[in-house]
Amino acid sequence: MPTVDQAENLMREGAFSEAKKILSQILNDNPGDLRAVCDIGIAYTETGENEKAIKALEHYIRNDDSNPYAWEAIGCARFRIGELEEAKHCLERSLELSPDNPSSLRNLGIIEGMEGYHEKGLKLLQDALRLAPGDFRTLYALSYAYRDLNKREQRRKVIDQLLDLELPDDINKDAQLTRIRMNLGWE
Repeated sequence: MPTVDQAENLMREGAFSEAKKILSQILNDNPGDLRAVCDIGIAYTETGENEKAIKALEHYIRNDDSNPYAWEAIGCARFRIGELEEAKHCLERSLELSPDNPSSLRNLGIIEGMEGYHEKGLKLLQDALRLAPGDFRTLYALSYAYRDLNKREQRRKVIDQLLDLELPDDINKDAQLTRIRMNLGWE
């Protein structure tokens, strides 16, 4: 019989699709297993199934609103479908429950920057990086925050840090192109 612990171990390894299979089996047998509901909602968020994630996580939060990771996941899912105000609310709630959550800080920082609050977004991103040094997602977001604030030298340093890491192909390509554009004076 599969267990939630097995699914969570897979999720820690980034195997969200496999975790969803296990969690689906668990929920078929026991639809009231709130831990499995939360985990499948997080897994749906990580695999881009945002509507499913929102439904699962809203159900979870109606029963237990004290889990910062559930709030973070629903905030990310809402962000991805363009519901920025709802996303902010969820991420702020996550941070009320767990103030040192670098992922929630990063995502809230991105939203603040998108809404034109560049300095506020930058501070949140810097806080996230302080808590999770070397996190490529935060460094990537930080490079855009520095761009938006016209802080070229800080951006150059962040791009160099990024390119020293193993990155997904799309982010690596974008960082390489950014470095070239900066060296040519196009940015």
